[in-house]
Amino acid sequence: MANVTEAEQKRRLSIRTALMLVIILLAAIASGYALVTVSRTFQIRPSDFVTMPPGNVSKTGEVVVLGSVTPVMQGSVAMGVKGYLLTPTGQPVAGASVYVQYYLEAAYRTQVGTTDQNGYFEIHFPMNWTGWLPVTMIYFGDAQHQGLRQIVSLEGENL
Repeated sequence: MANVTEAEQKRRLSIRTALMLVIILLAAIASGYALVTVSRTFQIRPSDFVTMPPGNVSKTGEVVVLGSVTPVMQGSVAMGVKGYLLTPTGQPVAGASVYVQYYLEAAYRTQVGTTDQNGYFEIHFPMNWTGWLPVTMIYFGDAQHQGLRQIVSLEGENL
């Protein structure tokens, strides 16, 4: 009888081991499928980007500053950049083009946003990121305002 119990225990152990291997295999297949699905859907469209205008930032006119520059967050995921373009006295610079340049997939990418009547702009990136993303923010200026070039580090998703 002891041999039957011992044999039964070995059979149960081998069934449990086989079930665990099947579960691990299914989990690995599901993870691989998820990675393939993400890589197929994550495609950077050329239409997401613009060409940086030629020339330097304007040195004439009133000085401007970037205010409250932070990542655009969707839950805990960073999806872009937002902020204000203002004069030092807090007056908004409306209708201004704010360019953002960053490094993505072995190339510098440029996107542009336009400020509203409050000087607010928001630019959504075609990706999210972890850690810190250095971006160069550029406003070329106009007849009334000086241009601005500033490097800002945006905090991304914390894993």
